[in-house]
Amino acid sequence: MPVPLRSARRQRRFLHPWLVAACLLTPLLGQSAKAQYFSLGKGGSPLEFYDIDYSYLADPAKRTGPLDALHYIGLGGDAYLSLGGEFREQAWAQNNEAYALRTPTRNAYDLQRELVDFYLHIDRHLAIFAQVGRFDSFGKINPSTTDRDYGRLQQGFVELKEPAGPAQVTARIGRQEIALGSARFVWVNDSSNVRTTHDAVRIHSDVQNNVALDFIYSRPVVSQLQAFSDFDTHNGVFGAVYASEALIPNIFHVDEYYFYRRNLGAQYLKLTGNEDRDTLGGRFWGDYGPFEFDTDFAYQFGTFNGAPISAFGTSTRVLYTFERVVWQPGLQFQGSYFSGSGGGKTIGTFSAPFPRPTLLNYIGLNTLENVIEAYPALVLNPTSNFAFRLGPEVLWRASVNDAVYISRATPLTATLSANDKASYIGTNLIATAQWRPVSTVTVFGEYLHQLAGPAITLAGGRPADAGVIQVDFNF
Repeated sequence: MPVPLRSARRQRRFLHPWLVAACLLTPLLGQSAKAQYFSLGKGGSPLEFYDIDYSYLADPAKRTGPLDALHYIGLGGDAYLSLGGEFREQAWAQNNEAYALRTPTRNAYDLQRELVDFYLHIDRHLAIFAQVGRFDSFGKINPSTTDRDYGRLQQGFVELKEPAGPAQVTARIGRQEIALGSARFVWVNDSSNVRTTHDAVRIHSDVQNNVALDFIYSRPVVSQLQAFSDFDTHNGVFGAVYASEALIPNIFHVDEYYFYRRNLGAQYLKLTGNEDRDTLGGRFWGDYGPFEFDTDFAYQFGTFNGAPISAFGTSTRVLYTFERVVWQPGLQFQGSYFSGSGGGKTIGTFSAPFPRPTLLNYIGLNTLENVIEAYPALVLNPTSNFAFRLGPEVLWRASVNDAVYISRATPLTATLSANDKASYIGTNLIATAQWRPVSTVTVFGEYLHQLAGPAITLAGGRPADAGVIQVDFNF
């Protein structure tokens, strides 16, 4: 278990750029080979633990490592138990947090996550999954319940699998994490210490690995500081229907989805209230040789405190990798548009049910409300277990009559003054790296410096710096 450096964190005021650079450049000493598309994945176990079938380990000849003894514990017949977990340590530092438009302006701290997984397969059809965790924050000023929780049943559900004609149907009932599609709009909030979880019913159907369909009804859980005290703490309701089809297998996929979110205490402009928001959307994604693409688009309607909602959002990411060139450089571009309110009675601010602010940057300085983004980047793969990304991310307000929003979906009301009608928010200079020294360990780092634009400076804000270093052990 990582040991928190409490005293060191109290003394640190900001993350020195040379320290970040040293951590990012160390992995360059590895062996050169092709790396996978840059992402913060889970190494040798790219799926979540509850999506991995370890039944093949019943054959001792297929056990290749010491962890296999935990992943398959035979109980007789088809029954077996899988044990796993995660230990994650993050070191964060922020200077002029929230553009210095609210306190604290400087914050340096550690976040620590400890999870233990129990996956009991009673037979080939019935299973029970439980995940228990503790989440700690050291040195953070004003930590929230997404930073620390002294004990929590993160997940606990019953799973039933049955064939239905050509389809394999899986039903999960109980507390569970939910991510859908690209996870742009429905995400588990992994960059925070405490991930988002739901008390939910989810039915998933997979037809010959070509068509997938999900039906979900949930009550999103609100984390509490005290141990095991969130069994009846929820925020509204979430419902979803999500369909995905491979039109050209392994090349071109099309998704369609509908989300419903009742959100208590939503914030837009200078308003706070309850909303009922519907989202209709689609996704095109796939790859062809060295070219990869992924696009989401969605229209939203509903009501916020009785006012109508009409909002639109879209985001596209493309990557072309020069596979035969040394370090296999990739040219990536991401462009996004998420609408804002125009000053009338209609709420035009796009708001995803469970947004992924790390879509913009892992540090999550900005979020997916009232923003236009252009983000060209260079991706380098010097070794098979290391990837590096560098580029400028340029941001504007979609509507100058709406606020600049920061993570998580919080409006900076100072940007709503009559003197601040500027569109340009600023440019984020971002360096990101990921190193996987062994299949179970991922080291990740990101440093961001923002050149503040007039949308920020006219409100009295200042340029911001932020950095994170993360070590994640999954087993």
